[in-house]
Amino acid sequence: MDERILLGVTGSIAAYKAPLILRRLRKRGFRVPVVLTGAASRFIGRVTFESLTTHGVYDDLWARREALSHISLLEDTRLVLVAPATANIIAKAAHGLADDLLSCLLLAAGPSRLLFAPAMNEGMWNNPATQENVAVLKKRGVRFVEPGSGELACGVVGKGRLAEIDEIVLAAERVVRAHPGLAGKRVVVTAGRTEEELDPVRVLTNRSSGRMGVEVAKAFARVGAEVTLVAGQVSVPLPYGVEIIKVFSAAQMLSELDSIMSSTDVLLMAAAIGDYKPATSSVDKLKSDELTLNLTKTPDILASLVDSPAVRIGFSVETGEDWESSAKEKLSSKNLAAIVANPASVIGQAETQAVILYSSGQREEISPLAKEALASRLVEVTAELLNRKEKKNG
Repeated sequence: MDERILLGVTGSIAAYKAPLILRRLRKRGFRVPVVLTGAASRFIGRVTFESLTTHGVYDDLWARREALSHISLLEDTRLVLVAPATANIIAKAAHGLADDLLSCLLLAAGPSRLLFAPAMNEGMWNNPATQENVAVLKKRGVRFVEPGSGELACGVVGKGRLAEIDEIVLAAERVVRAHPGLAGKRVVVTAGRTEEELDPVRVLTNRSSGRMGVEVAKAFARVGAEVTLVAGQVSVPLPYGVEIIKVFSAAQMLSELDSIMSSTDVLLMAAAIGDYKPATSSVDKLKSDELTLNLTKTPDILASLVDSPAVRIGFSVETGEDWESSAKEKLSSKNLAAIVANPASVIGQAETQAVILYSSGQREEISPLAKEALASRLVEVTAELLNRKEKKNG
């Protein structure tokens, strides 16, 4: 942690969002100095940034205190993030122009350390000159966070608005914190609760919020994995930077997983799958009189995927004192690499208590901690399991 990302801010109306990006980067543990262009300073002053970072705010190539700062500022800097990036700064970078502090930094940093988050009018973004400049930079290895579509500052609806802050921060983190054992790996995470239809109005379901699975998906996305989140119903926002496949029932989840498992390196089964479904579903709303339901088992998804070559990690939530024993039985019967065992008391909570059981017989106890922290631990667990598998397979 504590890596250094330099934030460059240029003269777009979206510059007002740059302090929010700065705060989010610092919350993720980065050191963030800021460089403002002259045009950016017309939208937002340096004092705003000075109140949010202790790592310096720079806006003048010629100031005595900033002499040769286009060199010194790059020392120990892992990434230069330009957000917002105007058509002008993109053009300067593409053509090697360096007439202010930020453009000098971009030229000195080299393409592999650059990430642009463009923000501009739709006409400027779609202009052939801008598109050619973007293409030139991408060919050199510069990364971009594509602008979003919607209402722009000029009132036009189109493409050109700054990407969402979480999306920009995630893109930066994926570059800086790419895990050597997981970057580029296909990781599939399931999250949320399944619902089984009783009639057009009612469903059978459970109390899972989906928070654990969402945090797991975010943790793997941050280290550069190619994440697919197969999500049932969730009570938390879905993450940026991952492919999302929405499902309703256990059968739908199994069907979606079946179609992607052949290209999957890791499966983390954090979804709360309903064990039962109505034997039949009524086409009309059932009356509110006393009702007897005939239930049948839903498919056992992990058992159905037992022959998959992917590293498979399960999750188990049980009541009573034997919750760990139940997880150990699932670990064996479903031929998992590992299983995360939780007591039912963690459902819907921000913090979790867990034990990780491994097929090797190892046991790792996790004291109560935030689900985000457990998700980060599972990244390391998974990387080690993948490494062992690859060594075994030669």
